[in-house]
Amino acid sequence: MIPYDELMKIISEYQSNDAYDVVLSSKGPWDDDNLDSIIDFVRRWNKRVPVGKNKEEIKKVVLESREKIDVFKNCCIENFNFTQENTKLVKSIFDTLSKTALKFTGTAKLMHGINPHLFVMWDKGICIHYGVYPNSAGYINFMKLMQEDIKGLLKEHGKREIAKKTNRTLPKLIDEYNWKYFSTSKSTKKS
Repeated sequence: MIPYDELMKIISEYQSNDAYDVVLSSKGPWDDDNLDSIIDFVRRWNKRVPVGKNKEEIKKVVLESREKIDVFKNCCIENFNFTQENTKLVKSIFDTLSKTALKFTGTAKLMHGINPHLFVMWDKGICIHYGVYPNSAGYINFMKLMQEDIKGLLKEHGKREIAKKTNRTLPKLIDEYNWKYFSTSKSTKKS
C-alpha cells in the first residue's frame, strides 16, 4: 500500500501543470476544443510519440470509440467493477487507441485525459515495477493493483479529504507516486 504521508510529500513537491489543469477543468472530451486539449496534454507529456503529426488520426480513432468510452463516463477507479464485460471493453478501447501513434504509454495518458477519475497513467518503468506487460491485458492487471492501493488509502482518509488537500483525482495521485519512484524517466537504466 502507498503510504499516505509519502504521497502528500510527493504532491507538495509538484507544481501545477497547465496542460493537465485543462484536462481536469474540461467538461468532457467530446467538445472539439476539449479533445484537442486532451491530445495536446498527451503530446506534452509524451514527447517521444509523434502526436502532433498524427493528431487528426488520433482524434478520429477517439471519436470512433466514443460509444465504448462513454460506457465508463461516470466510473471511478475506487469502485470500478472488473466484470468480464467491463474488462473486455477496456481492453478493446486500449487496443484500438494503441494502434495509433500513441503506443502503450500514450494510450494510458489519453484514456486518463478522457476519464481522469478512472484510468491511471503508466510507462515502461512503472509496468516493470508492478510486473505487468505493456498491453491491454497488462493494463487491466495494473488497474486492479492501483484500485487496491486506492482503496487502502481511502480506508484511512476519505476521498473528499484527499481531493481537498491535493486538488487531484485519485488516479493522478497514484500516477505521481508511481512517476516519482518507478517511471522510466526516473530509472537509471534507460531502455
